[in-house]
Amino acid sequence: MLSFAQTADSIAATASKLAKTALVADYFRSLPASQAAIAAIFLSGRPFAAYDEATLQVGGALLWRVIAELSGKSEHQLTEIYRRHGDAGSVAADAIPTKPKAVLSLTDVQAAFTEIAAARGPAAKAHLLRQLLERATPLEAKYIVKIISGDLRIGLKESLVE
Repeated sequence: MLSFAQTADSIAATASKLAKTALVADYFRSLPASQAAIAAIFLSGRPFAAYDEATLQVGGALLWRVIAELSGKSEHQLTEIYRRHGDAGSVAADAIPTKPKAVLSLTDVQAAFTEIAAARGPAAKAHLLRQLLERATPLEAKYIVKIISGDLRIGLKESLVE
């Protein structure tokens, strides 16, 4: 997942459509086919393929609460971070403490999304989301939250991913 997040950051930092396409192509070539398929879904800004009817049913309030719990920051501190960045994913990256080493794979994140979608009730979903974000580096958390919210905001359209 760290490689995915780094690639997404590189794509966001690039204005050229051709350069974005080249970054995506290079990233896909570096992955086995099964991992590339997961990455393509995530780069489309969705946790599940378009044909899959599963939904996470995780709203902004739940995301905010889990980020607040993991960060240990006050509501005021998180609001200030949000004002600086303007997006929940960047708040997660800024607020969640740094982990010593990345341990999440794309498959781990996909499995966690499947569990969250199957969970019933906000408490169960919050627990699973907290477990996922606890294992993530700040950069990984940024893109996990962005995928959950459905908006990567990296200037990459689904047609470029295809």
